[in-house]
Amino acid sequence: MIIPNFVPLVESERKTRSLVGFVTEVVLWGYAALVLVRIFFFSIVMGKIEDLAFRDPPVLWAADFLKRMAYDSRDFSLEWSAFGLIFLAGCFLGAVVGFTGKGFGTWVSSISKLQVYNPEDSLRIHKHWLYARFEGVFFFVLTFVAAWIITKINIGKLFEADGLAGAGRLSLQLACGIPGVGSTVAGISIFSGLQAFMNAAFGVLNMLGAGVPVLSEICTPTTLSYFGMAFEKLAESIYLAFIATILSVPIAFVFSFFAARNISRHSFYSRAMYSLIRGYINVTRSIEPLIWAILFSVWIGIGPFAGALALMIHSVSSLVKQYSEAVESVDAGPIEALQATGANRIATIWFAVVPQVVLPFLSFTIYRWDINVRMATVIGLVGGGGIGGILIQEQGLAHWPAVGSIAFLIFLVVWGMDFLSARIREAIH
Repeated sequence: MIIPNFVPLVESERKTRSLVGFVTEVVLWGYAALVLVRIFFFSIVMGKIEDLAFRDPPVLWAADFLKRMAYDSRDFSLEWSAFGLIFLAGCFLGAVVGFTGKGFGTWVSSISKLQVYNPEDSLRIHKHWLYARFEGVFFFVLTFVAAWIITKINIGKLFEADGLAGAGRLSLQLACGIPGVGSTVAGISIFSGLQAFMNAAFGVLNMLGAGVPVLSEICTPTTLSYFGMAFEKLAESIYLAFIATILSVPIAFVFSFFAARNISRHSFYSRAMYSLIRGYINVTRSIEPLIWAILFSVWIGIGPFAGALALMIHSVSSLVKQYSEAVESVDAGPIEALQATGANRIATIWFAVVPQVVLPFLSFTIYRWDINVRMATVIGLVGGGGIGGILIQEQGLAHWPAVGSIAFLIFLVVWGMDFLSARIREAIH
């Protein structure tokens, strides 16, 4: 179980890392057992047996097996006790592997920055972790296959006739909402060109037996007055994102120093503040702005104020995390120099830490505004104000050209913000 001495590690960490590796190995094999039984046995093996039992004519042994198992895929679910037993069985196997000290979990926990300079030790390390590499490949393949099954990936559905025709019609109607696409010059328009291109592509697929019907859509372009109303709502989204970012910056700036380990490790109260703020940002970051927007819409009513508060809550958490990581990476030299002169904690932070983090803080803030502009178009879907409200309204009414027009305006703003923020960050650095 103990990581061998020829593996380079700080000796004081060897036992701790060995224990972490053992626990990791146990949990990984418990996970593997659950996946193998639930996904592969009940989803694949039992599914095949059920197909045999219900085909015409049914396979008798398959029908008898399902009857004895009382298995029905429509309402089947494992009990928690069964989950626990399967997990414990996997954990037992993981413990056996973990005690050898050659498992994947132990290998991962043994990784460090220390180098091996003895060629013989390097060869021994390579041989020692040979099984761990195979085990890591097994866990990866197992997870990939399980994800493929759970996601129900079916490449064939991409080429079904009904799906292709529906996607083609929707794409044309969305494109119709872009200015100039539906305009006709000498009897020709971009819309008709796109439709001819799609029909030609579908014709190639039909030669292979796809059976996709010919598209014959009509474009009714969006009026300029509608663009004016949509742009007004889009401006609301931009200002909503701006005010949320501005209000979150001073709060995040103060909290970030309490959330930085190198600043808050010197007293019991600062460590307590560190744990409290870290817990707060972990909780608030785990809840999407969409959920916060729903909460504030119920609390203070539907509108941009609810959306701004939702974005501000999430922005504070994200900025505190980014700001605190920048504080933790500062050079300790200026801090030690000021402390040697007898400067207090506030003076040390203001004159030794803040000058080192101003540029990263500005870069993170601009990037956060960029993110908030994009998110502001989404939280409007649940009553957070901005252009998202009319977007969900037009989608519900199946006014696809209008949806295309709104999407085009959002694209222009997001592209412009991305270009602007990239240039500002480049200038800062």
